[in-house]
Amino acid sequence: MKLLTRKLVAKELYVYRWLLVGATAAGFAGLLTAASGEVGFNIGFIVWLTAIIALGVMLALFGVASERKDRSLLFVLSLPLSPGDYVRAKLLGLLASFLLPWAGLSAGAVALILVMPGIADGLLPYAVLLCVFLLLNFALVLCAALNISSEAGMGGVIILTNMSVSLFMMGVGRIPEVGQYMLAATPVWNGTFWLLLAAEAALTVLALSLPLFTAARRRDFL
Repeated sequence: MKLLTRKLVAKELYVYRWLLVGATAAGFAGLLTAASGEVGFNIGFIVWLTAIIALGVMLALFGVASERKDRSLLFVLSLPLSPGDYVRAKLLGLLASFLLPWAGLSAGAVALILVMPGIADGLLPYAVLLCVFLLLNFALVLCAALNISSEAGMGGVIILTNMSVSLFMMGVGRIPEVGQYMLAATPVWNGTFWLLLAAEAALTVLALSLPLFTAARRRDFL
């Protein structure tokens, strides 16, 4: 990775540091609330889920859409970067900004399931699938932000991706090979789980790769 690219990635982490801290703190507060009982679990889960989704949307909007709208890209013209290089640095920087809180909050959710006696360990495969889907959700929003300049278009993407989280949670829970083991004493890592996980991973890679392919043809930076 070029030195300038690394500096641009570090810039994204620095610019959004307080957003990352706030989202991480809110997510862990949700996990602590979830450990307090049945009602607390429902409230804490919503807080945890909202913190991750909101972080992804805000990073995409502030990191790409607002930067494009405010025309704050003039400084980039003085840098020895092609549009493709800048899009690559922007994607890596925003991805790193999301991955750090996402990894911590995902690990926290897994630890909560393993540690709390009132939560069945059979929920673990479902939790892993949900965490990876949230990463896919961010990848789709970021891909759209880097390729769509229309505010209405981005609004539609955000609405659809937010709706997809609820649909995913309901849909996966209704798959017999997943749902029937969610209350089991031990997690079941069957073929259906691995197939779903592989599909999520493949779609995530595809969504993150698409801006790199389109960037090679563009003449503007964003």
